[in-house]
Amino acid sequence: MENEYVLMVIMVTFIIGMSATEMFKHYLKARQFGVGAADDSHLKDKVTQLSLQNQALIERVQVLEKIVTEPEYELKQQINQL
Repeated sequence: MENEYVLMVIMVTFIIGMSATEMFKHYLKARQFGVGAADDSHLKDKVTQLSLQNQALIERVQVLEKIVTEPEYELKQQINQL
């Protein structure tokens, strides 16, 4: 009977320890990225920067799609295959 209580205490301690460790990891990761900081302007600047970069990449992909779907490109491919 006493062994069961000891085993149960060990299991509960292990579970609480693992939960605390995971919470601490999450806290460190959030702190690294600046989440929860009083000044959110850094995050807003980062979002704006990523949004501009995303728009530039979208435009580049559209240009590439236009080049690949042009009939002249297909003709060049057929000539090169000959």
